[in-house]
Amino acid sequence: MTEEEEKQQDKEEGDSSARIKIRIESLSDLVFGLALSIGSIGFLSSPAHSASDLEFNIAEFAFSFIILVFTWLGYSRTVAVLSRENDAFLYVNIVLLFLVAVEPYLFFVLVTTSHDLTETFSIAYGLDVGAMFLIQGALAQLVLIEDKKNVKLGRKHLHPQITARFRRTVVAEVIVGVLFLISLLPIFWEINTPIGPARFLFWYSPFVIVFLIRGARIRKPKKSTTPQVVP
Repeated sequence: MTEEEEKQQDKEEGDSSARIKIRIESLSDLVFGLALSIGSIGFLSSPAHSASDLEFNIAEFAFSFIILVFTWLGYSRTVAVLSRENDAFLYVNIVLLFLVAVEPYLFFVLVTTSHDLTETFSIAYGLDVGAMFLIQGALAQLVLIEDKKNVKLGRKHLHPQITARFRRTVVAEVIVGVLFLISLLPIFWEINTPIGPARFLFWYSPFVIVFLIRGARIRKPKKSTTPQVVP
């Protein structure tokens, strides 16, 4: 095979990878959109009979909505910089989409089931959401691994501020995912709080952690203007 034929083959493979990535991203947006829509439709079967019922239903939907939006935002930021040649992204992405797709169902079952089965279904929901956050951390770690390889090979790589943001993302996602898994321990179902079992309190606390870690910034004096991607 001549050098020209090799270049043509590489170009065709690159174009094919680009098309596959675009389709995956389109499918991902569709899954996230459907998950949000199904979540809202699910509450149509729980009509409010009073103002307190309405507030409670909205609060429940807001929780599931924020979980999915957080996941979508992190996913979108990661995909924007992840190379289309990264094969690991494809398989991790499939698992993430499955977890996102079943989240509305698990949440609806959790909030509408009888009290005797709430603990069991809360474990299933906690596993699902915890895995979603851990996979988000894995995707962000893929960005860092890929960027490190590009630096060694002398290719274009990310600006240090962007890599620092992804490091914070990895830490935040892993902490939140681990907290969800820790909350599944039986002791956190037996401890009661004003909002119910301590397990539910664990599920709300990660939101604060995400804002604290993602919002953390090390302010340094800017010496010069540097593009986001450098050769």
